[in-house]
Amino acid sequence: MSFEFAERDLTHIRNVLGYLERSTDFVRQTEANAVVSLGYWRARVRAIQVMPQLPMHIDKQAKELMLRLDHLESTRQASRATPGSKAETRSLASMY
Repeated sequence: MSFEFAERDLTHIRNVLGYLERSTDFVRQTEANAVVSLGYWRARVRAIQVMPQLPMHIDKQAKELMLRLDHLESTRQASRATPGSKAETRSLASMY
């Protein structure tokens, strides 16, 4: 994988995460659709992070995306803990 491809892939992942962060149906979609699986996106970011001689600016982008994935994961877990509550997801969507 070239660094140029890695940057394009991170941009794509950033756009997907933006959609998920704004989506009020995030929890339901995550459970119903494998492409929305946070583990899938986390694995794609990790594949870029392990590239040899990864430039610092790409590594920084990847780390920021991992933090966003962590935040989405904690939001999903909080929503699961309170069935029927979408308040957490809505407040997350209003942040962006």
